[in-house]
Amino acid sequence: MKAFKLVLWLALLTGAIWFAVVLAWQVNDVQPSGSALVLYLVGLPLLAIGAVLAVGYGLRRRKQRAQDAQADAATPAARAAADEGEHASRAYALHLHAAAVNLIVGASADAAAAALVEPERPGLHPSLKDENGLPVMAAQVDELDTEAVAEALQALAGGEAVEHVFAQEHLRAIALLEPVLEELLGLEAAIVAGAAPADAAPALVAGRRGEAAAPPKSRLRTLILVADAWPQAARQRLGDWALAKAAALDLPEERIAIEVVPVEQAIDAWALIDRIGQRYRDEVTPDRHLLLACASQLSEGAVEALQAARRLIGHDRPEGLVPGEGAVGLWLSGPPEPGQPASPDALELRTLQRGHVAAGTSSRNATRQTSELMARAIAAAGQDADSVKAVVSDADQRPSRAIEIASAIAATCPELDPIGHNLSLGVACGHLGPVAPWAAIAVAAAQARSEGGPVLAIGLADGEARAALAVMPVPPPSPPAEPDRDRAG
Repeated sequence: MKAFKLVLWLALLTGAIWFAVVLAWQVNDVQPSGSALVLYLVGLPLLAIGAVLAVGYGLRRRKQRAQDAQADAATPAARAAADEGEHASRAYALHLHAAAVNLIVGASADAAAAALVEPERPGLHPSLKDENGLPVMAAQVDELDTEAVAEALQALAGGEAVEHVFAQEHLRAIALLEPVLEELLGLEAAIVAGAAPADAAPALVAGRRGEAAAPPKSRLRTLILVADAWPQAARQRLGDWALAKAAALDLPEERIAIEVVPVEQAIDAWALIDRIGQRYRDEVTPDRHLLLACASQLSEGAVEALQAARRLIGHDRPEGLVPGEGAVGLWLSGPPEPGQPASPDALELRTLQRGHVAAGTSSRNATRQTSELMARAIAAAGQDADSVKAVVSDADQRPSRAIEIASAIAATCPELDPIGHNLSLGVACGHLGPVAPWAAIAVAAAQARSEGGPVLAIGLADGEARAALAVMPVPPPSPPAEPDRDRAG
């Protein structure tokens, strides 16, 4: 509609010029030559149109510069301070006691963090092809035993063939999840049995108490995130398989609740963190949470789906996605009750900050909005920008995301190197779907423990949604207030 109006106005301008020129010739009884016809009926309208467009462009640029200057006047830190009151009513803290990942960059969060300092970009897959028959770039985790997973799933289903329920990418995702699930369920089983691991502190219990054994009525609320494309039957079988894993570790069925949650976008995983934090803030409960996610796009069907949706990377689509796969797990709780010690190995997740960058937003404005979000996350953690040790994000190889996160780091945390302190999961791991948010938190936790300071976990790869939170060592307890000696005297 806007283009139509512009064309209409230019046509009216041209008609007005022609009318004025012809009228002047008639009034003055002028017989125009061929050159005069070209000059006045073609050249003059073109000159007028050019002048109108130039003036309009200049006015728009002036207005945009004024808006940018006004926006720049409020720095991210100032905006974070202004938002502090708005978010104070929903402030919370979560304690992260353990995290596990299974990614192409490593089978532990520490290994992944080390590998992401100088990430190796995915290569071409040996067998997957696009619709033109060309090899597809993909981030594949090697040496997955999908046959053993298929046998276990088949045994749980009474011998029914898994091919009727699970696609190849589903089996790969479950194979990736298996070591993550076993590691974290093993920690929970030891806590329930009252025998904390040898290297754990007495206060390791991930609940609202500080004893070595889990409270008798506590439960491990387990959520397993998968892509919403998983069929209901596959989700049900996955839940049964996870329960069987818990039973094999002697974890009583009444002490664990498992729910398989299909999610459409990665922001849904961030939102779950927020909901859990709100629950612990509003309710004193000994329950712990085990957050798991698994995904794989390494199959012909998954690649075809990306291609059909025009989301697969290609020479004509640099903003496309690189198929990836992985699994992650977070074992967390609310903070201990006042007066109870926290585990010295626990890390704290502070209130999640969420944002939105509309489609078509300029790179400059996207950077500004993301840097503001990061500043809010730093403020929610009670820290300053100079204390941040690193930034972990789900940014990938797409130029828009790489520019956005690097520029936001430079704007928000000028003490950090936008390259060396910028750990971008997607650059090496490709598109991880629902795994990306919690994997970013897991890697940020490893970095925070290693550096002894706050690390930001940022979500920006999922469409227009943005998310940020700080992961940091649990602050030491405040010393008891000294009595007022003057008043006592």
